[in-house]
Amino acid sequence: MAKNLLPQAERLYIREGKSIENIATALGVSRTTLYRWKKERNWDERKYEMETSAQFVSEKLMKLLADDVRNLQKLDAKSVDRIVKAIKSIKSLDNEVDILGSTLLVMEQLAYYLQQKNAQLYEKLQELLPDFLVYMRERYKTG
Repeated sequence: MAKNLLPQAERLYIREGKSIENIATALGVSRTTLYRWKKERNWDERKYEMETSAQFVSEKLMKLLADDVRNLQKLDAKSVDRIVKAIKSIKSLDNEVDILGSTLLVMEQLAYYLQQKNAQLYEKLQELLPDFLVYMRERYKTG
């Protein structure tokens, strides 16, 4: 059943940045179903929140730095200075409290767990989740 693939489709779209077309091919779910899930579950909004979280930005910066470090022998002084500045930026981001981003990650895992263990509770969580996210945004003044 396609509904069983919802958490995986969500992860591919939100966390991994895959397109609806790629997800449809990979999971064998129709694009119509995926677009419906995307709208119903606010995938674009959740993707934006995740992409603007300190943790996500930090991970992206670390990946970029890893590429530079692999080529360290070829770097000039300006590039080395850029790496040092990037490391300082990453440390600063890592020290920030990113409550909303962390909440989204935990809720994603909770939804996956409940889908496997308790379908009724999973459905209830899906009903409450949009209101909870609004509450978190208001409480922590994001978005």
